[in-house]
Amino acid sequence: MSEKPVQGGPEGLEPFDHEIYSGSILRIIAVLALMTIAAAAVSWGVYRILSGSEAAVDPPPSPLIEAREPVVPQGPRLQARPEQELARMRAEDVARLNGWGWISRGSGVAHVPVDRAIDAVAAAGQLPDFAGPAEPVAGDPVQP
Repeated sequence: MSEKPVQGGPEGLEPFDHEIYSGSILRIIAVLALMTIAAAAVSWGVYRILSGSEAAVDPPPSPLIEAREPVVPQGPRLQARPEQELARMRAEDVARLNGWGWISRGSGVAHVPVDRAIDAVAAAGQLPDFAGPAEPVAGDPVQP
């Protein structure tokens, strides 16, 4: 190996190595960048081809999945807030079961709290006779 004397750089600086060529480094960086871009393009193309063939072979989804989804009917909805209306209806039912009131004042038919009705039947010692047809009360729906 022959040694060449290193020429000094500007005054006061270390010697400068002339064996490093910046043009070659820039060419290597450019080639690496182009290879990276080409590899990304090839990968993207392979992905597109394989995903298209996979979608063609993929079976359709089970109809059970669609059956689980809640179906909202189209058109006008009769209840704007069904949860609140159900809670109100249940509160009215509880108030009627635990309260006093008239079913038909003219016929003398009233409703009493459930607890009081149970106590009255227990005090009588026997159940009322439900074998015969009930007499329709005004305001009740028509019995079949």
